[in-house]
Amino acid sequence: MVIEQDYLYWSLIEQLVVKQKYTILALSQDGREVLLEPFRNKQFTIVRLRRMDVDWANTLTLDIERASQKFKQLLKNGVKGPIRVMNIYVSSLPPVDDLPDSFSSGYSELNGKIDITSTLLVKNECEEGLQKLESVLNIQFEDVHEQLKPNIEMQDIQHLRNRVIQYHNQQREEERRIFQNGKPFLTYIFLGLQILMFLLLELSGGSTNTETLIRFGAKFNPLIYDGEWWRFLAPIVLHIGFLHLLMNSFALYYIGPAVERAYGSLRFLFIYLVAGISGTVVSFAFSPFLSAGASGAIFGCFGALLYIGVQNRKVFFRTMGSNLLVIIGINLAMGFVIPNIDNAGHIGGLVGGFLAALIVQLPKQKQVLLRLVGLVATIFLMIGLYRYGIGHAEVQYSEYTIVKGQELIQAEKYEEAYSYLNEAINGEKTSNDHLFLLSVAEIELKKYDQAIHHLQQIISTDDTYHQAHYNLAVLYANGGDMTLAKEAVGKALEHDPTNETYQAFRNQLIN
Repeated sequence: MVIEQDYLYWSLIEQLVVKQKYTILALSQDGREVLLEPFRNKQFTIVRLRRMDVDWANTLTLDIERASQKFKQLLKNGVKGPIRVMNIYVSSLPPVDDLPDSFSSGYSELNGKIDITSTLLVKNECEEGLQKLESVLNIQFEDVHEQLKPNIEMQDIQHLRNRVIQYHNQQREEERRIFQNGKPFLTYIFLGLQILMFLLLELSGGSTNTETLIRFGAKFNPLIYDGEWWRFLAPIVLHIGFLHLLMNSFALYYIGPAVERAYGSLRFLFIYLVAGISGTVVSFAFSPFLSAGASGAIFGCFGALLYIGVQNRKVFFRTMGSNLLVIIGINLAMGFVIPNIDNAGHIGGLVGGFLAALIVQLPKQKQVLLRLVGLVATIFLMIGLYRYGIGHAEVQYSEYTIVKGQELIQAEKYEEAYSYLNEAINGEKTSNDHLFLLSVAEIELKKYDQAIHHLQQIISTDDTYHQAHYNLAVLYANGGDMTLAKEAVGKALEHDPTNETYQAFRNQLIN
């Protein structure tokens, strides 16, 4: 009978580990106690099997208390509670006295942070006990009873145990190989590149200087609108200030090697670049501010690790899952709380990294349909967000050209201002302020006919633009057409009657 129960004990472990994909968390040296982690069962955190022959109920009570102390230690070591345990005893005979209260009402410690539900499987009541377990664990044991053949020998038990241990070792070896598909070569290349670019920024005017950042390729919506598409990629290696560089360098140093080892260097390169571009595209669509940094690409690495979680949930949560989700949550929360953090880029990088991982997949994966889904989703994401961002960037581009034109004119760089404002003309969407600045540059360059044409174009769409009326008056007067000059200055005063410059010029024309 003892041998039969030993065989039942290992049969149950085989069913849970091999058939139901439970994970062995711990196995005692004598093999008579095992802790398993359920694959999908959310009701219990741990399933504990204990092979012991019970004489008295007090033996069970003491064993439950002993197990509780182990679980308390897990909580002290940082394991997130509550810990809910299904505690299964396999015994040849039931205790001679009544089962302890902890069997009927359960055992609880630390205000419910540790809950232990216990059941006892004995030879004569095995059928009923197994049915109860199937209901509680929501699984179906396959032919456990039929395996209990009459003439079980010790070697049968040993073979069964060896199969379980061998299967467990194979699973762990496969999990270990997931992070051994490559060496973190490119991670360190990108790390060195962003440090080098930071030094170049500092030497060229400062990494926090707006003009320097724009010159080196930071994400700047007006210039992307103007056709500088390379700005979707260049910001990946640029950083704004030393603290920004330091934070992203540490993040890349710790997270990059894990992704590169899991996917291999070429797949990592694809994921990193796609995530970085995706982060910039989303930022272009939703953030009007200048930005730079590897954050989008790094969040793409998070996304690639989340893909591993989707493909192999057990490996993900056992190796990095909970910690990774906490890190992602903290970083996104910081982005919403702390100003000047481009959370749009972070979210875009996270999604882009996940989709890029879906396209390349882990080595040895060949799920063509998933790759197609990832590719189509990535293309639609990029194009859709780019088109959405163009509408907002158009307004920013118009504002930027006006500011840039004003700066050039104030610096008396009239030829440069004329060329720049002429090239930036956007058909019917060109603003009157843009045309006015262009006319100023044309006046300074003595291109009077062009200036008159642009000023007339302004007042044809906005007759209240008094500055255009005044400049026309000056041009007409210089050309000797006093009638048109008086009419134009009169229009200027009609819309700005207190303007002393206009009044003085009108008096000069009258006198």
